[in-house]
Amino acid sequence: MINMQPNTLINQLPHRRMEAWKWTDVRGAVTDTQVGMTAACAPEFELPPSLTLTRKNHTDTGTPMGKLATNFAGEAYVVNVPAGFNSTDTLKISSLEHGHVRIIIRLGVDAKLNMSEVHASKKAGFVNLDLRIELAKGAKLARTINHNDHADTMRISTTQISAWADAEITQHILSFGAGLSRFETRIASLGENLKADIHGAYLLNDKRHCDMTSYIDLGAENAHIRQSVKGVVTDKARGVFQGKFHVRRPAQLTDAEMRHDAIMLSDSCQVRAKPELEIYADDVACAHGNTVGALDESALFYMRQRGIPSKQARALLTLAFVAEAFVAEAFDSMADHTSFMALITNWLEQNS
Repeated sequence: MINMQPNTLINQLPHRRMEAWKWTDVRGAVTDTQVGMTAACAPEFELPPSLTLTRKNHTDTGTPMGKLATNFAGEAYVVNVPAGFNSTDTLKISSLEHGHVRIIIRLGVDAKLNMSEVHASKKAGFVNLDLRIELAKGAKLARTINHNDHADTMRISTTQISAWADAEITQHILSFGAGLSRFETRIASLGENLKADIHGAYLLNDKRHCDMTSYIDLGAENAHIRQSVKGVVTDKARGVFQGKFHVRRPAQLTDAEMRHDAIMLSDSCQVRAKPELEIYADDVACAHGNTVGALDESALFYMRQRGIPSKQARALLTLAFVAEAFVAEAFDSMADHTSFMALITNWLEQNS
């Protein structure tokens, strides 16, 4: 572990002059009240039967926040999932409330893992999670992330997933933001036939900030990728989406689609979006799309004409919009889908 003076630490943080961080300025957002930035976070784990948790040293993931986590988190938490593992029980990670933490999860050949993360804090804090997931041939990962922080918390979560042949990834993120938050997912396709469904939504009020960034690096053929992110922002909140498909020359027969759609419910909120395609293969089907706008006034008028109060009509239209990212059949657990929809409904009832 390396000791740093506070000023030196702040200089190591990502800032707006870095292209990938220009809309999520960590260095500029840090305040003197966010003490303990050199502390190690102690998350809680709930493991399925037969899985164990160990600690070990490991090299950093090469990302800016990953390097900081290596300096201050100490040994990484490691979960090894054996080949052929298949349990209906869920690996749960929670109590990520303050400090740096590194987690490594390895899935063996044909292993299947359900994974649930809860990111929440009741008071202001600084959280930096560096998560590495390794999927062997035929491994399947179903991951859900629920985020709802204190309004003055800063939370950065960086996940790097390495996927070998025939791996499958399903991921759903629901975020209600924080003072500043970023959930970054980086996927590297190392074997053919990768299947990934990466979906999310952010619902932000007050002065909350959420950045959903993804980088999917496709290096093998016949990948099938579907990504959709929905955003709803109001008051002075700020939503950010950055997504990139990098299709290398060996990744022929790639079929990849990316969409980001956001609704702005006030004149003072902000939405920044940057979908990208970088393609070097010549036999692929890739597409991206982005829309930012307001609720459909014609639809609102139609519902009002049929006796639905304005607030309820706005909530129903917004719920239908967000629900497109969370199709029930895509969830490994119906309980997770029900929980997501209940949280979304409750937020809309208070903010529509």
